[in-house]
Amino acid sequence: MLTEKLLDFALIGAEWVLWLLVALSVLSIYLLLDRVILFARTRERIAELEPALVGALERCDTQQAARAVARDSFVSNVLRPGVELIAQGQTEPGAVEQAMLGAMARERARYEARLTPLATIGNNAPFIGLFGTVLGIIQAFHQMGKLGADQVGGANPMIMSAIGEALVATGVGILVAIPAVAAFNWAKASIASRVKNAEALMRAVVSGVGRFTCHESSPKG
Repeated sequence: MLTEKLLDFALIGAEWVLWLLVALSVLSIYLLLDRVILFARTRERIAELEPALVGALERCDTQQAARAVARDSFVSNVLRPGVELIAQGQTEPGAVEQAMLGAMARERARYEARLTPLATIGNNAPFIGLFGTVLGIIQAFHQMGKLGADQVGGANPMIMSAIGEALVATGVGILVAIPAVAAFNWAKASIASRVKNAEALMRAVVSGVGRFTCHESSPKG
């Protein structure tokens, strides 16, 4: 009884699987564009940021230091809480470091948002396509079962068409998966690069907390 119901479901065909793959493809493109826009809008300028920030802190120019980390980017958003504590006269390196680590956790969550569904699509689209292929092959064999032995011996156009449509699902599944996986790997690599840059500048700031401490009597730009 259960087998017959499953067979009836399988005989629906693989077309609905293809539409599902099309929907997943559109979703993956949307997720990719969303991350590309975010990464482009917050692109890093490390070559300009590092000398400007360190130089300003060494001169105890807290206003210039704040301007150096004012723009919206991963590294700037991580360093900003530490710069603000130094400007307030914080002399404890651990407190400055913890403030920046907390900001880094928030930024990583912001940049990694929507990457999980992108990875899920990339990992599972081939299996969805394979499922569609299996449904199509079941349909083809069911058609063969209805034909007589003399008809099965030849290349029946209906059967060959069903098998061809079944294989399309596997191809579409792979086609959907490749850009999704590539986009996920690109995003993760970009985030890892930004994390490394942030950690490098965090060490520079934390190691010089004592030297960078600004008191009310210190000149400000």
